[in-house]
Amino acid sequence: MSLRIRDIVVGEKDVTMLDLVSIIAHALSIRKEEVFAGYEREVCRKEASRIERLLKSRREGTPLAYILKEKEFFSEAFFVDERVLIPRPETETLVEGALKIIRARKGPLLLLDMGTGPGTIGLTIAKKTRHNVICVDISPDALCVAKKNALLLDVSDSASLVCSDLFSAIQKSTKFDLILANLPYIPSEEWNALMRDVRDFEPEIALNGGEGGVEIYRRFIDDLPHYLKRNGHVLCEIGGATQAVNIQKALGCSGFEAEIKLDLSGKERVIIGSWINLS
Repeated sequence: MSLRIRDIVVGEKDVTMLDLVSIIAHALSIRKEEVFAGYEREVCRKEASRIERLLKSRREGTPLAYILKEKEFFSEAFFVDERVLIPRPETETLVEGALKIIRARKGPLLLLDMGTGPGTIGLTIAKKTRHNVICVDISPDALCVAKKNALLLDVSDSASLVCSDLFSAIQKSTKFDLILANLPYIPSEEWNALMRDVRDFEPEIALNGGEGGVEIYRRFIDDLPHYLKRNGHVLCEIGGATQAVNIQKALGCSGFEAEIKLDLSGKERVIIGSWINLS
């Protein structure tokens, strides 16, 4: 008896319809709308085996983006796998804020994307503006993914990848017009309460921000004044009101005036810092 797409859809009880359709489309190399239009399409044994293998992975908790090896961000398709954090739509708030600042400036700018991961922020900005962006991450594995995405987005000429623990591999003589940071900000005390998809599959090094979720940001802010131009800005992605207060205070101690921006859900998501004095 032949197996049809309809049989797979009707028989699956543990995976959501949205994920199920995405997996079938991916396995058969068709568009998602073709899954619904082709309910009566017969699936060969090899195709059925691949679909079942991917569904089993999803049932076990593997995030859909890792199964599909792709996640859309700012209308661009990024390659992702278990080496990197999966891009979140909330991060688009940071990119939008950065683009607004960049478009108000004249001339070539030098930009830094700290904690680049798959290159979500820095490569998107390089694509949209064609300014030079240095993308930094502590993980060599993450930078391998970012390199692949730089090729996919055709920004290899304007994006440089640097393996570094924060600013440690960046010369202090290098001054940036804009520094973007999406550093780990999940409080360590909340780690065990995270959703299984996140806690068990995404890299902890890209998520765990220590006590209060601000330990890495404090280290970042301590060195920040050495690398930012006098008329420069820094944008930091954060995770809520308490972190907003703590990071805003830390930026203030380093001479910055900090503005808090909300994401579309109304949560404190980005802090934009600019100089108010320089010693």
